[in-house]
Amino acid sequence: MYDILAGMRVVEVSMWAFVPAAGAVLAEWGAEVIKVVHPDYGDPMRGAPVGDLPRDQTDVDVAFMWEILNRGKRSIGINLSTPESRPVFEELVKSADVFLTNFLPDAREKLRMDIDDIRAINPNIVYSRGTGQGARGPQAGKGGFDHTSFWARSGIAHAASMVTGEFIGQPGAALGDLMSGFSLASGTVGALLKRERTGEPSVVDVSLFGTAAFAFSPAIVASELYGVPTIPRRSHADQPNPLVASYETKDGRLLYISGQRIDQHWGPFCERTGHPELANDERFADGEARVRNARECIAALDAVFAERDLAEWAEILDEIENPWALVQTANEAHHDVQAAANGYIVPVESQSGSQFTLVHNPVQYNEAPTALTRAPDHGEQTDEILLELGLSWDQIIELKTTGAVL
Repeated sequence: MYDILAGMRVVEVSMWAFVPAAGAVLAEWGAEVIKVVHPDYGDPMRGAPVGDLPRDQTDVDVAFMWEILNRGKRSIGINLSTPESRPVFEELVKSADVFLTNFLPDAREKLRMDIDDIRAINPNIVYSRGTGQGARGPQAGKGGFDHTSFWARSGIAHAASMVTGEFIGQPGAALGDLMSGFSLASGTVGALLKRERTGEPSVVDVSLFGTAAFAFSPAIVASELYGVPTIPRRSHADQPNPLVASYETKDGRLLYISGQRIDQHWGPFCERTGHPELANDERFADGEARVRNARECIAALDAVFAERDLAEWAEILDEIENPWALVQTANEAHHDVQAAANGYIVPVESQSGSQFTLVHNPVQYNEAPTALTRAPDHGEQTDEILLELGLSWDQIIELKTTGAVL
């Protein structure tokens, strides 16, 4: 881990994906993150199925979503609903710089861990909470998952589904959760910086809906200005700019080119591909002409790209000053040469000793990725943390007997 947040302690009381993702990022940045779980049932994310991936594949001993969302943390099992556990919980909160949660308002009130409750224990703590729709408004008390509050509610799903004529589901597990979790981690660091400068702690709020709205803000802002449901999306043949589009190669791979609207790139592109006649065609002579005759230009480029395999196109496009990318599978992204060169894919050792990989969070410090460590087992460090808080073994055994701790 990095040392950016070295010496900072985060107490995380959360489940599923959004807020645990924030804790994972804070741990990578150097904070000590202690995840509080119920002694009996813990975080449901730990055993949740993902898509239609097989659950009984014996050669895979890694609960990968649990690892992604909880790497680098320690875990303590505390039953927050029992009176015997309250002194332990309060000692933990007293020792912390940040309290991180996604529990709903009713649950926070019932468990006495709302803002006023936590601040009564530790007045200087940064209180960071993740919500579905926001901390205020008529639906502040309702929960949400990323495929509802992030994907569907923000307008992203509507835009993604416009061309197909049927609903397009969120294309990746925890897509909105990870983006929102990173936002919450970043906001928490800002609050810690303010506290260091002014001595004043903050309440940090991030929602799935709010993160999605920010990410999709061009469409949301434009929709109101132009009186349209969203920025229009079109099928391949009707793209407004033929040089910001995807094309299929002879061997069936999709390439996406972008930014070639600048006229100086059009001529070299036509020459290098063996079709100088396209540069001299009045319909495609300049950017305005190509947009005006986009359908015809796209058809011409479809024929050009179908003449060569991916390997040939990669060589040609790399010689032209224009952004392009292969439309890769997730596994191809895993093995991307740039992912390897920049340390985006990090090896980790599982609890059983097998090797697997995780993806580094998008921020790197001092021109190098940091090492990642596995996620904790359910309440794995309970005894260790209780001893650090000053409890004796007799006290720990008594708490275990009552069910207050794991």
